[in-house]
Amino acid sequence: MENLPFKFMKNPPSYDAASVFYVRVDPAIRLTSELLKALYYMLWFPGYFGFNWDALHDCLTDFSWIECHKIVLVHEALPELPRDELKIYLEILRDSVIDWNNNDLHDLEVVFSDLNRVDVESILKV
Repeated sequence: MENLPFKFMKNPPSYDAASVFYVRVDPAIRLTSELLKALYYMLWFPGYFGFNWDALHDCLTDFSWIECHKIVLVHEALPELPRDELKIYLEILRDSVIDWNNNDLHDLEVVFSDLNRVDVESILKV
């Protein structure tokens, strides 16, 4: 069984704000458009961001506009998107974290609640 590159924690992690770019995804998000808009603002995506899944993948694997090495994306709960949309989102997060493995420019860490581990694994069929 493949391991997911995410962290699952009982409580959200805390970091030194001076050395980590920390983003908390609002658990009340229920629409893909809301999620993409929130990520656009929180992660300082460039103005050319296209507000679609491909654009999200492109930006999550770039981060040239962020000076911090470590970027942490925390989900205290899964966004309440339709299951097919949530699967796309989780796949993009998974692929982006893997893409940053062993990279000197940035380290992307994606965190979920322990309570969501089974759901994430089920959606991604790990």
